[in-house]
Amino acid sequence: MIEFLCGDITELEVDAIVCPAHKYLSKGRGLSAQIFEQAGEEALQAACSQAGECKVGDACLTPGFKLPARHIIHTVTPQWTGGDQWGGSDLHLLANCYESVVRLALEQDVKTIAFPALGAGTNKTPQSMAAHEGLEVLVKYADSFERLIICLHWEAGLDTWRRTYEDFFARRMEQSRKTG
Repeated sequence: MIEFLCGDITELEVDAIVCPAHKYLSKGRGLSAQIFEQAGEEALQAACSQAGECKVGDACLTPGFKLPARHIIHTVTPQWTGGDQWGGSDLHLLANCYESVVRLALEQDVKTIAFPALGAGTNKTPQSMAAHEGLEVLVKYADSFERLIICLHWEAGLDTWRRTYEDFFARRMEQSRKTG
């Protein structure tokens, strides 16, 4: 089951939080900047520098340092252009971010994980599209985690994710009635 929480992702006591990143894994804007500041900028930047460059849709893991979370999983999110970027559609690349994070989390035996609305903040993906892409992936893996949390800092955005989640299950139930 997926949980929805309005709050500060940097305060969550989970195995891992997810950080939207750019390819050099250095402190960015928005949530990325907040995570770097709360984790301890110098230590986190040193760990990210060791990881090297990351491509859009990829993910890498660092310690959580001063955060309550044990790990930070960084994923390079696409900048919304409304179309084609980096040789693939923005939404396909955003879905790859979620897939990469989940695969890495499972490899690292992460049991509890918190995601922000990847791509929807400073990268400008419309919230409803970000929710749809994220949930399409996360619903498939929800049972692989003890806790899978969507954590946003504003209620209106979180409501969009909740509605998208409910719509997803309503469509799934309708499809199973038609086929069953």
